[in-house]
Amino acid sequence: MKKFLFLLLVISFISCDRSKSKNFKTVFEISNGTKSAAYEEGIEWWQNFAGEFREVQMQEFGMTDAGYPLHIITLSSDGRHLDQVIKSKKSIILINNAIHPGEPDGVDASMMLLRDILRTDKELLDSCIVVCIPYYNIGGALNRNSHSRTNQDGPEEYGFRGNAQNLDLNRDFVKCDSRNAESFAKLLQILDPDMYVETHVSNGADYQYTMTYLSTQPDKLGYEMGTYLREGIIPNLEKKMEAKGNAMVPYVNHWGGPLDKGYATFYDSPRYSSGLTTLHSIFGFITETHMLKPFDQRVKATYDYLMSSIEFCNENSSEIKRVRALQKKTISQAQSLPIDWNLDSDKQDTLQFKGYEYGYKKSDISGKDRLYYDRAKPTTKTMFYQGYMKENKRRLKPYAYILRRGFTGVEDRLRWNGVELTKLENDTTIQVVSFKILDFKTSENPYEKHYLHYNTSTSIDTMVWQFRKGDYLIKMGTEKDRFILEMLEPEGPDSYFNWNFFDAILQQKEHFSTYVFEDRAAELLRKNPELKAKLDLQILINTDSRGSMTASEQLEWIYLHSPHYEKEHNRLPIFKLMR
Repeated sequence: MKKFLFLLLVISFISCDRSKSKNFKTVFEISNGTKSAAYEEGIEWWQNFAGEFREVQMQEFGMTDAGYPLHIITLSSDGRHLDQVIKSKKSIILINNAIHPGEPDGVDASMMLLRDILRTDKELLDSCIVVCIPYYNIGGALNRNSHSRTNQDGPEEYGFRGNAQNLDLNRDFVKCDSRNAESFAKLLQILDPDMYVETHVSNGADYQYTMTYLSTQPDKLGYEMGTYLREGIIPNLEKKMEAKGNAMVPYVNHWGGPLDKGYATFYDSPRYSSGLTTLHSIFGFITETHMLKPFDQRVKATYDYLMSSIEFCNENSSEIKRVRALQKKTISQAQSLPIDWNLDSDKQDTLQFKGYEYGYKKSDISGKDRLYYDRAKPTTKTMFYQGYMKENKRRLKPYAYILRRGFTGVEDRLRWNGVELTKLENDTTIQVVSFKILDFKTSENPYEKHYLHYNTSTSIDTMVWQFRKGDYLIKMGTEKDRFILEMLEPEGPDSYFNWNFFDAILQQKEHFSTYVFEDRAAELLRKNPELKAKLDLQILINTDSRGSMTASEQLEWIYLHSPHYEKEHNRLPIFKLMR
């Protein structure tokens, strides 16, 4: 009996201590910092890791374009599943890795970070839950090579920027052309994280810093969260990073010539993750390690940044929750909201920027002068940093928007982002405000599967419109108001109109034959003297050195002002029901 009890005790001890006996070394560590875990290696590591620790849950959440599920890792003190995380009063931080798999620093940093937290820093989970996407762009992660990151120092192999569709997923958060972005949008609504961190490697000038960062732009975020971000979170993270020996500065948004006098902030419209998080009242950050620093240094800097972010969320969980709750209330109660921003060039701060001396020498290829940085000559210069933005356009919130049915791509994307659409139960005639597209520019070259519109201008008309049963009512007055406004107001830079979701309305479906319409047009003018007077005015206005309006131009003008011209042409299927 004593032998039996002793055997049970030994088995129990071995079972309890089994996870401690496994060191869970990563590919990065085994290779002495020269390799990054391939997708299959990384997923196997996470599966083994989650199988050993009750605090870790690994789940599948949605699909990706590559045909592989999106994996989600959840680290909490009590081993919560994803669906249990939202019930927690703790702060939630979501880390997204390998959106650009050629920039894998976060892949390896996250593996070591979560392991080390369980080993030595479990107290960081007292008031914080960590959720991690180990590989977001799986298609790109599977497409490994050693050459596509021309300017980057390591690792030996890495993935490719484009996904299975060759999309840049860091431009896909609004248009959601990928299944990855659909899954991400749904995850963001279920999880509602307090802080979001996305890991990258930068291009651009050369300087001493290994880590730079992009945050959700504080002025764009605005209100309570914007103030807390600028005055509370950012200074705290900068201090933590400096204490860890990895001082950082805002992302160096500079291209072309030498970085000499200063630089400006990056405009993160909603196509980017940090712009999307603004619309959902989430603190968003993007890490940008420096491409020319060795891979092991970049991973260490990413590790330090993620650790600093988790430390901050754990230390300030209640305040983060409080500020976000205030922000959501403010958004829901606001009478108007901004939809576009410009750099505020009248305001700037100064940085003690640690760079290198630069010069010019003859190119071995062209014989022309070429720029180079001399790393043997580090410098510290006072530079300006233009980190402020100002509103460019603001719109009044309606009581509700009405979306005509049939535009399923828009319906889906609104739902994925937590917007409630209510079907009209009967045919209904309502007085509404209507958008008419007056003008826009379109990119000459394809951009991420689209020919993006910009500089869009509209007119609005108040009219009575017949809506059909099944059209959608989208009520305002919720925390989603900001997202709804920037997607449905056509002049927003990343609106659904600008991303081509309504291009069908830009093409007329009917027209006229000149010889037939001549007589009908003349009859219209005889019966409508006011229309004739307007035409005469147009002829007068358009008379110049070329002569007056041509016969065809006059007929076209009459047609456009006649009952024959289709009312749907250039009219958005989005209407505003005002209060």
